[in-house]
Amino acid sequence: MKKLVLAFGVLFAMSLFSCNHSDEGQNSNLVDSTQVEAMTDSLGQEVTGIAVDGAMNSVYLKVGDDTVVFSYPDIDSDHRASWDVGDTVTVRYYVTENGDSVTDVILGDIS
Repeated sequence: MKKLVLAFGVLFAMSLFSCNHSDEGQNSNLVDSTQVEAMTDSLGQEVTGIAVDGAMNSVYLKVGDDTVVFSYPDIDSDHRASWDVGDTVTVRYYVTENGDSVTDVILGDIS
C-alpha cells in the first residue's frame, strides 16, 4: 500500500512539474498587446487570396505560399459575399487584442 501511495505521489509531482514547465514556455510566446495595437490603423487591413476551404462563416485563403483563415460569425449578409472554392476573395478586417475582426468578405480582387 505504501508503494502504491508513493508511486501516485511521484506521478503527481511529475505532472505538476510538467504543467509548470509548459506554462513557462507558453508565456514567452505571448504577443504584447501594444505591438498588436501598433499594427492597427484607422482604415483596417485587407487581404486577397484564393478560397481553398471554409465552413459556415469562415474562409481559408491561399495567399502566396501561406494559407490564412478568417472567421466572420457576426457580420450581416450585406457585408458577406457568397464564394466557392477557387474564387478570388478579399477580406477586410481590423486587428484587435482578441484576434481579427472581419468587416467585409468581398468576391473578387478589389485592388
